[in-house]
Amino acid sequence: MEQLIRLPDETAGRPRTFLDVSGASQTEGPPRLLLTVEEAAERIGICRSNMFRLIRQGDVESVKVGRLRRVTPAALEDFVGRLIKESAA
Repeated sequence: MEQLIRLPDETAGRPRTFLDVSGASQTEGPPRLLLTVEEAAERIGICRSNMFRLIRQGDVESVKVGRLRRVTPAALEDFVGRLIKESAA
């Protein structure tokens, strides 16, 4: 069973963020602006390798933050929108 640690939310004065023992966080706030490649892949139901391939081919736009590669939710929406248009044509 996961042990969760409650962290204080300084803006609202109530607990908001939980950390599991592995260090991953789950927040109940506004959606994040940048997703990891793994999170982006999970959102559209593909594996991490296929998401990296789509990024490399330029099908999904991404940004670098230092050494990290991140994908915006808008980039995923654009990609899925293009897929829908292509399938309708």
